[in-house]
Amino acid sequence: MQMEQQQHVSKLFVCTAVDCKDEIEEKFERSFINLQQQIAGLSDKEMHDMLSQFVCKDKQHDEISIGFLYIMLTDPGMAPKTYRDITLVSRDGMNVIVSNLTLLVAEKYSKLTEVARRQLIWVLREFVKHQVLSVENVIWNCLRQAGGGDASHRNLFLVESLLDIFIEYRAWLEANPFLVQSTVYSYVRLIEDHANPALISLRQKEVKFTISLIRERFHDIIPLGRDFVRLLQNVARIPEFEQLWRDILYSPKSLHPTFNGIWQLLQIRTSRRFLQCRLLPEMERKLHFLASSVKFGNQKRYQDWFQDKYFATPESHSLRSDLIRFIINVIHPTNDMLCSDIIPRWAIIGWLISSCTNPIASANAKLSLFYDWLFFDPAKDNIMNIEPGILVMYHSIRNHPFVSSTLLDFLCRITKNFYVKHEDKIRMGVYNSLKLILDKQVIPNLQPLFESPKLDRELRNLIRENFREFVSSAANLTQPVYPPPHPIPGQIVKKDADQQNFDMAGTVFATNIGSAVSLVDEDIKMAIPPSEREIEGIFSEQDVESLSRNNKNDENTDDDDDLPLSKVRLKEKPKVELAEAIAESFESFITKRNSFTWESFLKDFRSLPASAFDEFQLSYVISNTVLILRETLPQQNIFSESKTDEKLLAKSISYPIYGLFRFLYENDDKSKKPFQTMLSEICERIPETGFLLLYFMKIHCKLQTRKNAQLSYQFKTTVYRQICDATDDKVGNCLVRDLDLLEKENTTIYLWLLPDIYREFKSIATNNTELLRITLRCIDAKNVRDIIYSVAQGKLTIFKQDGLIDCIRESLDYETYEQFCLWQLVQAHDVPLKTIQDLLPELEAANHPEALSHFLLLLKNEEPTNEIIRLMLSREAKSRGDPFVTSALRFWCQRYEEKLSEIIASLLTSKYPSSSPNKRKRPSKGSSVASSTPSADQVLNHLEHYRRSCRHGTGTGLYVHDMMQRALQSAYSHSNESTKKQFSDLFALAAEDEVTAVGRRGGSGRGRKQPVSKKDANNHNTGNKKNSEIIKTIYSSDENSSEEDWSKQKPTQAAKKRKKVSNESD
Repeated sequence: MQMEQQQHVSKLFVCTAVDCKDEIEEKFERSFINLQQQIAGLSDKEMHDMLSQFVCKDKQHDEISIGFLYIMLTDPGMAPKTYRDITLVSRDGMNVIVSNLTLLVAEKYSKLTEVARRQLIWVLREFVKHQVLSVENVIWNCLRQAGGGDASHRNLFLVESLLDIFIEYRAWLEANPFLVQSTVYSYVRLIEDHANPALISLRQKEVKFTISLIRERFHDIIPLGRDFVRLLQNVARIPEFEQLWRDILYSPKSLHPTFNGIWQLLQIRTSRRFLQCRLLPEMERKLHFLASSVKFGNQKRYQDWFQDKYFATPESHSLRSDLIRFIINVIHPTNDMLCSDIIPRWAIIGWLISSCTNPIASANAKLSLFYDWLFFDPAKDNIMNIEPGILVMYHSIRNHPFVSSTLLDFLCRITKNFYVKHEDKIRMGVYNSLKLILDKQVIPNLQPLFESPKLDRELRNLIRENFREFVSSAANLTQPVYPPPHPIPGQIVKKDADQQNFDMAGTVFATNIGSAVSLVDEDIKMAIPPSEREIEGIFSEQDVESLSRNNKNDENTDDDDDLPLSKVRLKEKPKVELAEAIAESFESFITKRNSFTWESFLKDFRSLPASAFDEFQLSYVISNTVLILRETLPQQNIFSESKTDEKLLAKSISYPIYGLFRFLYENDDKSKKPFQTMLSEICERIPETGFLLLYFMKIHCKLQTRKNAQLSYQFKTTVYRQICDATDDKVGNCLVRDLDLLEKENTTIYLWLLPDIYREFKSIATNNTELLRITLRCIDAKNVRDIIYSVAQGKLTIFKQDGLIDCIRESLDYETYEQFCLWQLVQAHDVPLKTIQDLLPELEAANHPEALSHFLLLLKNEEPTNEIIRLMLSREAKSRGDPFVTSALRFWCQRYEEKLSEIIASLLTSKYPSSSPNKRKRPSKGSSVASSTPSADQVLNHLEHYRRSCRHGTGTGLYVHDMMQRALQSAYSHSNESTKKQFSDLFALAAEDEVTAVGRRGGSGRGRKQPVSKKDANNHNTGNKKNSEIIKTIYSSDENSSEEDWSKQKPTQAAKKRKKVSNESD
């Protein structure tokens, strides 16, 4: 029980509720708990004596050491004392602590808490300070955790902390040549990512330290080899590195007597450990898994995860070069893996290059791919270092010529321009690479690549100029034999001859292929934008399959060693005997693979009961049908290019999977269990099934209606419900999921189907916030216009009044553009304000500007009502007021001043108990009116801010009406002193009447005068004119006047009044 509690309060690791502790975490937690139990309540002397006895046993010694390490990493206050304690009781020179710390950094650094990360640096500093043995292993693993392409605060803290340790203990660092090499290699790479002006101080410190280390320890730097030169190229514009480049090129002896120049570095292959050093351990594990365990065609989700995890920021593009160099030089698959259906290295590298959107990073990635070609020596270099480069180009030339052309152009230009002084040596390296590729039969020949008519003329001339030894001398070449989508098996490299699920459309390579490619030399740039047809057909699985079929006769299948593992197993698998009712139709479908044979098989299969199959037979039928349905479905242009051409529409639903939908359309009766099982498997393995059915129903109804205009063909939603039942999910959830996939696949088709969806699934789609969000995220101005047209014509109804307010409430967190589009659609539905006006008190000026803007436009078309005013004045008024309420009141004041004044006055009066002029009553305890929203203070607050907004007397008429005057007097008489002081200027508007009223109470028994209209005000007596002027003065003195000004005016006015009364009595 104690261990379970400890799991959730771990001070060392960041754990979530779903995380399970592994062996390392358990060991650290257990050792800490055991140590705490041993030393609890003991003095320092007692603890040392007791621990000295315990550490005599190896197991106890290890646990106590790890427990002390746990304390040092989690308790900064106890860390110094704990370090002293461990030095006293450790009997192996802290070897156990160092080895476990190394393991912790390598395996669990990403899960360490923020405190543990900072304490780790403290522990390392102490270990280095006291010369603890093997601490360099921990430092090296920490260097690995300082990832490239990562400018996050956490990563920068680690980079700078390690740099401070190296600077402070420079002598210790220089005593370890391998650590010097790793440090220089790492920091030269990291400096490239710190170009942000905000990191200038860190970058300058890195540059100063690295340059001094390179110059002083250059004999240790030479073994870094050619990849160190590649990194130096990326920082060559920094002044200190620019000077270093001059010394390397023009005075190499000044760096070290044995150094003969840059070509000496370029001839040295960089050790794998330095390439490994620039990848996070976690990233390395993911790459190994991808290259050793993922089947070709199933890699998309892993690549998507990798993309989101490591390529989410602009600076992360530089990481691609590190990954490519690691894959080429470190990951060398065995022959067994090469002849299996595991994703090959060239496919991973192709994805990394083609998914890069940064031109500079893209050029660096291509250089990383061909870097070993430039200096290749067959006597000492490995063919596995050049194999991925040729295979990427070779497999792309038929269906993706743009990829091959950009790589070929890069190779031609880099051969000539990388190092002009030694162009002949570099050209020899490329020649040796191509010659060994042909000798070892990595590919059968180069003609399909170098002489492809899909390359433009300029590029073909460039290839002939650079690789004339490998180009045919014939001027007029016949149609070249295109390479199959796999290499011919050879002595070194064996590959799949007919890749199943060859999913190159969006899985092997990503999009953004058409970006310009920049070379290392800024003067040499090229851009070969692909045509629209090439963009649409990039990495088309259908093209690859047709290509495989064309080359089927050329394959030699007699030798199983030349076949992929999946094909060998297929040859060995015995033929499955099926029931006579489906044996013939199933064989026909397997052979012909068309809709006709598929529907014929479905008719036979649908009526068979579960007893007609055993488990293996049913699995055999289902797996083969799903495979054929997937393979016959086009990966590009899956929908019709025209919405009106009947031939194109009919062709777009002619594939076998649509035969299933057609069959379901024509057969409504309940199916047997095997058929339901097959339907469920199809929906699970082909996620597009749902939206393809919706598309089919649209096209099918359209074509049938054109054939017979007298009949109206509607969607059969029951067919879609069958699909939902097969997935064991609700129709609403399935609809949202399928439409989400459809929108990501093709926005145009999604919007085309939208009116039908809202019509046929009215109860589910109307006011559906998830479906609405999918629509809002993909529409532009033209789409909004078209949707509004459909709404106006009655073809589309997105909203209904009941529940609309909840829909709008949920949309308040949407993006600004999405909210503006939403309000356009709401307005198109002529939604009455009363259905959504309850939102008014909830909207905040700072967080909901879009909704408030549209509400104000709606209010301008309405007359003020008791309910609207009540809701508006229920809004919280900030210290500076509510501009929304003020704007609405001022607008209405221009048209409905008297009505507005009466409504507000009535609302304000209702907040106080009824009272006579002579007696003030207390409000009853159960009064609901007084306690309902808005409160009296809210109303007064809004009136006060409205008063402040009235400059130069405009809008002041709201306060001169009789009901408002009485309401303000009532509010004044029932308010406490703090409220009177807070709203003194507002109450002052009623002060004149209050004085008069008091005078009447004291003597005169005459009734109150009725207020005169605005029109008659101009002809009124002089006293009323002065009243008006006083009100104007109060409104215009919001900022420049004070209560003192009012007090000065009031006695003067009262004196004039008294004088006037005296004259009348005379």
